[in-house]
Amino acid sequence: MAVQADSDRSSRMAVIDSIKAALGMKSVIHDAALAGVATPGAPGTPLPVQGRPDLSTVDLFEEVLLDYRATVRRCEENQVANVIAELFSDQDISSVVVPRGLDSRWYARLGGIDLTVDDGARPAVELASIDAVITGCACAIAETGTIVLSCQPDEGRRAITLLPDFHFCVVKSEVIIRHVKDLFKHVSIANPITLISGPSATSDIELKRVEGVHGPRHLFVIIVS
Repeated sequence: MAVQADSDRSSRMAVIDSIKAALGMKSVIHDAALAGVATPGAPGTPLPVQGRPDLSTVDLFEEVLLDYRATVRRCEENQVANVIAELFSDQDISSVVVPRGLDSRWYARLGGIDLTVDDGARPAVELASIDAVITGCACAIAETGTIVLSCQPDEGRRAITLLPDFHFCVVKSEVIIRHVKDLFKHVSIANPITLISGPSATSDIELKRVEGVHGPRHLFVIIVS
């Protein structure tokens, strides 16, 4: 068993080191077969710009989100409440849950909506009956159109962003990064991390797209400048 464990670890490290070599990152080669592989660039050398180099980071983030069929709005911070109220009015939403640390001004204009401020104790069956959730985010990645949640006070626990059918996420432009490789410079791994790239969608063996199986069916992103 010890021999098998050592072999598994060696294989794992060989894969990781080959990725690091391709990224120009410092690594220690653990496999003789990879010992002669050239390491392109010095550690810390920026990767070539991927996707659309002509777009700013925020513009790229929006473009990828739209490709995922998310709804995107841009506004100033003092307009967030109006934008959220407008988006809600266009949907059949009667209830919403928000994390305790969310800025209450963001949902202050939601008239006629049953509001729940999550206390962390509600069971999943109750959360599943709520139509929508509003959160902030820890970070966002432009090249993949990904929202990153790390259970911070304005993001809440993972359950509230998985069970409601509508997710409204407020993303401040200063937390949008361009590359996946930079994620852990901005987000701590001390808490559980959830990565959301567009509305939840999956395909069966016949490639039939089904939305809402693994999370919210509808994603609304408000980018705040």
